[in-house]
Amino acid sequence: MATAWVIKGPGQLSLEAFPERPIGDEEVLVRILATGVCGTDRHLFQGHGSFTFPLIAGHEIVGEIVEVGKAAADKVICAGGPLTEGKRVVVVPSSAPCGRCFYCLNYPHRTTLCRNRWVYGFRRCDESPHLFGGFSQFLRVQPRSFLFVVPEELDTDIASLTEPTAVALRAVERALSPGLPVIGEGLGVGRTGLVIGAGPIGLLTTAVLRTVGVHRILVADVRSERLALAMRMGATATIDVSQGQELAVDQVRAQTNGEGADIVWECAGMPEAFSLALQSVCRGGTVIEVGHFTDSGATSVRPHLICHKDIEIRGVWAYPWWQFRDALRFLTICRLPLSSLISHRLTLNDLPAALKGGLSGEPIKSLVFPNGALQ
Repeated sequence: MATAWVIKGPGQLSLEAFPERPIGDEEVLVRILATGVCGTDRHLFQGHGSFTFPLIAGHEIVGEIVEVGKAAADKVICAGGPLTEGKRVVVVPSSAPCGRCFYCLNYPHRTTLCRNRWVYGFRRCDESPHLFGGFSQFLRVQPRSFLFVVPEELDTDIASLTEPTAVALRAVERALSPGLPVIGEGLGVGRTGLVIGAGPIGLLTTAVLRTVGVHRILVADVRSERLALAMRMGATATIDVSQGQELAVDQVRAQTNGEGADIVWECAGMPEAFSLALQSVCRGGTVIEVGHFTDSGATSVRPHLICHKDIEIRGVWAYPWWQFRDALRFLTICRLPLSSLISHRLTLNDLPAALKGGLSGEPIKSLVFPNGALQ
């Protein structure tokens, strides 16, 4: 039997046992070593968004291959090594695009827009073989899936940051403006970046900016503990938002010769943070909206401000599957103390407290070990 937490509906959580059955010829069975708890998991549990229940949540998955179907090598892509038992792998949540829908045919480079893709941690679990999420002891990997072998030098805790690191990398890459004919457009070493929100995505975005060499990185948040952690991730200065947006904008301008940041990443996922981003970006700058994967509501925007500042606004909807390759490379070379992002190491029984906001201390990134914590 495999034990898993099933979300039956908003706020409804049930620990259930699923009977084992032989894997299909095109399946791969993965024993889950660790699954990160994402803010999206909490939104899903609270019913924020258009999710269909029941489901097993959890999409930041590190596991060990324990069984490979005889035809799986032709249906499941395993990058970085052979698809063999005993390999540690990270699981790309999204399936391969269908190649037939409007977006696949007209925007093939934006694979996350495919109408027919499905995502581990968001797929209904009343469909056989049921185990489609990370808050379970096992995952049944289906055809059209992508696995990446974890480099031997990465421990499982750090490997569990692969998925949020992929988000951070795509967020930074959205600011690079490749192909623009004007010298100086987009992100560069000499630019000033502002990251709003010092949660896991914001902190990893900060770490990516520091690693690629951006010389001035501001991080804004309402909590002093998270701002202190942002400095460890490479921020050059922090912005305290606890006293209100007006004072926060003043702090940004004081750090940028009165102009504002060249590029602003909104990673907080709060509607008012987007308003702060528009106020904090300089004229001619760029705002990257990262945080609103779920709908957290509306905020007031003055369209004149967008025109007057002549700014660009770019969204981030997840990442293409190959972003995991770069995420693992980043985690391998990064010399910042990424392990300090992991605040809680939990058993499967602790998951309800994590989803309900009942953990002690200041949760940054919590890891669930469904089969027992690694030593």
